[in-house]
Order: sequence, then C-alpha cells, then structure tokens
Amino acid sequence: MDSSVIIIVAIIIILLLLFLTKKSTGSKYPYKKLDALFTPAERSFLGVLTQAVDNKYLIFGKVRVADVLTPEKGLARGTWQTAFNKISRKHFDYILCDKYDLSVVCAIELNDSSHNSKKRKERDAFLEQSCLSANLLLLQFTAQARYNVANIQNTLETALMDATSPKVSKKRVVRDEKRCPRCSAVMIKKVAKKGKNIGSEFWACSAFPKCRHTEAIDI
Repeated sequence: MDSSVIIIVAIIIILLLLFLTKKSTGSKYPYKKLDALFTPAERSFLGVLTQAVDNKYLIFGKVRVADVLTPEKGLARGTWQTAFNKISRKHFDYILCDKYDLSVVCAIELNDSSHNSKKRKERDAFLEQSCLSANLLLLQFTAQARYNVANIQNTLETALMDATSPKVSKKRVVRDEKRCPRCSAVMIKKVAKKGKNIGSEFWACSAFPKCRHTEAIDI
C-alpha cells in the first residue's frame, strides 16, 4: 500500500476517534442542584408580596425578560437578534399576572446592595428603558430587613391604578421609597465615616437632626 494512502487513512482514523471522544464526553456534564430558587432576601420579600397582593394576582419569580418582552416586528434580522440577545439572559425578580388569563400586569424588581455596582446600574437602566419602550409597568422595591405589608400594598395599588387610569399621567417605572418608622420621612443611604462600622452603608432618616433614627443594612 502506498505510504501516502496509509497516512491519509491514519489521519481519518485519528479524526474519527477525536470526534467520537468529543461526542461521548461532551454530552455529559456534572451538575448539582442549588439549595433554593430565591436568595433569603428574595424569599423574604416574596412572602410580603404574597400578602400584599391578597390573592388578586398570581406571582411568578425568576422570569426571563425574553418571556415577557420581545423585539418589535419589522426590525432588520441582525438588529432583531441583537435586541433579543440583550434580554435573553436577563430576568425579572417577580412578575404579577392576572389570575384568570395569566396576562402580565407588571414586573417587580427587588434592589439590594448589589445594585450599587456600575455593571448592575447599567443593567437596571437598560431594563427600565426596555419596560418603558414596551409600556410595561416596572415597580422597584428596596430590600429591607423588615417590611410593612400595608405600605407595599398601597404602593402596588396606587401604581396599578395610575397605570390604568386615562386621567392620570402614567408612570411606567415606580420606585418604592423606604420610610422612617418614627416620622415617615424618606430614609436615605449613608456611609459610616467613623466608629466600628466605618465604611459600611446604613439607613438614616432624611429629617435629621429632628429625627435621628438609623437602621443597619443587613441584606
């Protein structure tokens, strides 16, 4: 047999073996089950949100943005794909749906300290703009150690009423403000400049010095 033929046959055999090896090992990957669908902060807020909606809506968690929004028709194929790729790996923390037909009522985001990073802020800004473009109501709540169900319920009802009323200027992005439990003024985030917690963020009443209430941010 000609040596060149032998070399060609050997190369084919090697390539075939490489293909079969890749196919057999590539189809099996090691996985492990995560402990929970939600983080402790997300699970805590879900319990409060469930009480606040009072069986009026169904709540779905960890919903892919691409399952709620989609690029407009008529876009060039490449533009459509780029727009889709931007939402395909993002998700909403919670989606409120009509309990009868499962139509989407609004999206809800729970913002904890991780949303302070530059990358997260860019993601949040993109999500806000996407919801505005799609005319989807987006509610944003600040993660807290404790929640007032009545306040959450009032925010939900007011936002949903405003969004559906033709007489009210519609706000498509609503941020819930944390209120001081002592005087009801807005709480603001500050950074400790001295003491044992120096460099750590904490909640402080905006009515200071009239009200000196503060809370640790432990989420």
